[in-house]
Amino acid sequence: MKANNISKILLVTIILALGMISRAHADIYINVVAVNGADAPKTSSIHFDLPGELTAEDILDTSGLQLDYSVDDADYFVYGDVTLKPKESKTFKIHVKDKWMITPDQVAALKKQIDEGYEQLGKPHDEAKADILKDRLEKKIDYIVNLQANNVDSVDKRIDAYREYTKEYKRIQNNALNVSYWRSDPGQEETPKLVHLTIEVNNPTKLTKHFKHKDYLPGEIKPEDVIEDEGFDVRFDQVKQSSFLFKEEDLTAGQKKKYSIGMLDIWTIAQRDIDYLRSRAKYVSDILNDTKFEDSAKILTDRITANLAAVEASQAVTRPIAEHISAYRSNKDLYDDAQRDVETLEKLLAVFREDLEKSKVENVLQKIQSLKGVSDVSKVMFNKKFESATAWGYIGWILLFVGLISIGGYVFSLFRAKDKKIEDVPPPKAKK
Repeated sequence: MKANNISKILLVTIILALGMISRAHADIYINVVAVNGADAPKTSSIHFDLPGELTAEDILDTSGLQLDYSVDDADYFVYGDVTLKPKESKTFKIHVKDKWMITPDQVAALKKQIDEGYEQLGKPHDEAKADILKDRLEKKIDYIVNLQANNVDSVDKRIDAYREYTKEYKRIQNNALNVSYWRSDPGQEETPKLVHLTIEVNNPTKLTKHFKHKDYLPGEIKPEDVIEDEGFDVRFDQVKQSSFLFKEEDLTAGQKKKYSIGMLDIWTIAQRDIDYLRSRAKYVSDILNDTKFEDSAKILTDRITANLAAVEASQAVTRPIAEHISAYRSNKDLYDDAQRDVETLEKLLAVFREDLEKSKVENVLQKIQSLKGVSDVSKVMFNKKFESATAWGYIGWILLFVGLISIGGYVFSLFRAKDKKIEDVPPPKAKK
């Protein structure tokens, strides 16, 4: 259970210890430091929350502290009592597996999946477009790997980067063997425009003061979307699942500063994606015309058309950044609804094709069923099954009978031809 009697000095020391992480091969040591700043011996309770990605199997050594799990916080924590002498400090090295690294094997496996998707799904459909789609996926992987390599000496930043790109990595995995992705229209790469977020800081006191600025970014922003960072680091908050800007600096008495953070405008749904959904809907709708699914297809198609038109109309309006982000989120909901309806429409097409194939099979089975009459006749005539050996026996006798008749007819025709020749010879004329 969580302890409530942690001293203020010890609590501050533990929080600062988050940055004291060192790399050792494929493992990490998290240093939990307990400090007694008093002039007398002191016993205090330690409580330290471990990163949420860790499972019990990932925690290799707790350095003598107890391990427990918090259902409310969804993470493991270490705890225990420690007695320190005056001015004494003690470091507990928590040994855990490195869960924040995309390994070379994982990268190789993912690139292999991309190659398979390209060869099996993309290239046969449209090689030129498949080349563009493949290149985009590979560039995303390379960016994540490079970001990871650049933060190798700062494990806490690498953990932030890993948390930020976990979803992106999964999206790449999903697209690698996704038929819809490989058959989508990559279109031309659109260069998003820049939008600016203003951050104001000030020191209202009469003394120079050290400040730690922490400003959260909109949820959709990733580190590479921040083009003009004004000296801020882009970090990631695991609890809030959001990126934030972080900066430390000293401000003199009464000093005010204003920062303009330039970010890519990622709050627009690409027109090529809208057009692709619309084309998929039309393709299926045209096939389902004059079928029993026509009415259902029309309802779905009308809804798709209306949602996509609403997105286009909304994106044609210029708005302030806050309203622009709000409109994008509403448009994204409409677009997602249209995408789900398109998928439902395609499932109807799959059912229609299954029914079509089923009816063809049933027709063949009916024809086969009609042939059973031969077996029934056989049972009545011979009181036994119409087996293949028996059938060939009957066929042989029939062929022999036909052959005998043919030979007899041929011999008979020869005799008739001979008689006819004899009768056709005229009698000799009498001599005068």
